[in-house]
Amino acid sequence: MLDRKTFVEINIKNYLHNINFIKNKTKTEVIPVLKADAYGHGAIRLAKALEKEGKKLIAVAFLGEGIEIRKAGINIETLVFNYATPKAIKDNIDGYIYTIGSLQQLKELIDYFGKDISNIKFHLNINTGMNRMGIDIDNLDMIIALIKEYNIKISGAYSHFATADNLDDFVKEQYEKFIYATKYIEDANISIPVKHVCNSAASLYFPEYALDYVRPGIATYGMQPSDIKIEPELKPVLTWKSTVARVGILKKDESVSYGRTYFAKDNIPTATIPVGYADGYFRQLSNKGYVLIQGKKCNIIGRVCMDQFVVETTQLNEVKLGEEVVLIGKQDNNSLSAEELAQLAGTINYDITSKITKRVPRIYIEEE
Repeated sequence: MLDRKTFVEINIKNYLHNINFIKNKTKTEVIPVLKADAYGHGAIRLAKALEKEGKKLIAVAFLGEGIEIRKAGINIETLVFNYATPKAIKDNIDGYIYTIGSLQQLKELIDYFGKDISNIKFHLNINTGMNRMGIDIDNLDMIIALIKEYNIKISGAYSHFATADNLDDFVKEQYEKFIYATKYIEDANISIPVKHVCNSAASLYFPEYALDYVRPGIATYGMQPSDIKIEPELKPVLTWKSTVARVGILKKDESVSYGRTYFAKDNIPTATIPVGYADGYFRQLSNKGYVLIQGKKCNIIGRVCMDQFVVETTQLNEVKLGEEVVLIGKQDNNSLSAEELAQLAGTINYDITSKITKRVPRIYIEEE
């Protein structure tokens, strides 16, 4: 419903371009990561596009995300990164690969399923230095013994880089630990059919570490995984547009919005935009952020409210009610990226798009 002419455009062609670019760069298959509703881009619609493209495996953070995709009639096998209760796994075995992320979790699953655990497909998450999730290398012998005793089906193994976006030497250290751990397991006569360690940054900047798969997230959406090195081949997938809901004049010495944090030094023309933090537009952009109108930067004045914010339009020609406003994307010869908004808001680009709420409709387009 476009009652306020505010919406997000998702360019599916650009999304598929990014995935194919990463595939060609790493010379391996891609597991597209669709967690957090595809970082705010809409997981169901993108999963449909991936299924049409013939992709065989996707990844999500939590089982519930995978269930939503499957309920939409999409039958791509789904890797679940995070913990799921044994009961939830029991109710959702077909079509899912679950992660064994610790010795304690494996024991919990064995206690619940017993020998029936052999009916479930698993990937092992090896902790190589992230120290958030993953099997500690010290526990490998016990993990190996339990896998053999219960005939557990290991269909893959992975780890996660902590600093690939920093392009530092810790990436190599983690990679070598992963290779050591998987070889140790395989030397115990346990097959690991596929291995994957590369996230977006590693896929772009350490393609030599691509194994059987890479599993990029943010880069598939055309956003940069690092602020140190930019990949110009990535094409942004998301554009956020709104409209001018009111044209006004803020008189000299008058304030605008809550808290009176901005006072006009002269009479200035303004435009009110019908978007706020309830839409996922960051309140931290108050008196910092800007939008594009007529292809020119218009600074936010005053605080961003739940449903609205105000911009100064001094540099523009006559602004009209209903005129297009770009919050993220291109307009004429100017552009405003999620990275720029993230820098202004003191956060990261992932945060900017994943916070765009369901109140903002998504429109999907196939062309450039």
